[in-house]
Amino acid sequence: MDGVVKCPECVNELKQGYIFSPRRICWSDSPDSIFADFGSEILIGDAWVKVKKTPALRCEECNIVIFKHKDNNDE
Repeated sequence: MDGVVKCPECVNELKQGYIFSPRRICWSDSPDSIFADFGSEILIGDAWVKVKKTPALRCEECNIVIFKHKDNNDE
């Protein structure tokens, strides 16, 4: 992610960095709580040995984080 990117909500400049988690990051269309994530769409998979960092953009004003996830899945 190169160049200056503006926040889609407040148009402030987004900060470049990385997100990471030792646990998977999943997507849901529903706001309802769940007991297990079986069948959920996995955006970023579990870390096995080393935690992978994913390039991301962050707005420190709006608390929005933007990242591409399909390139980072080990499917």
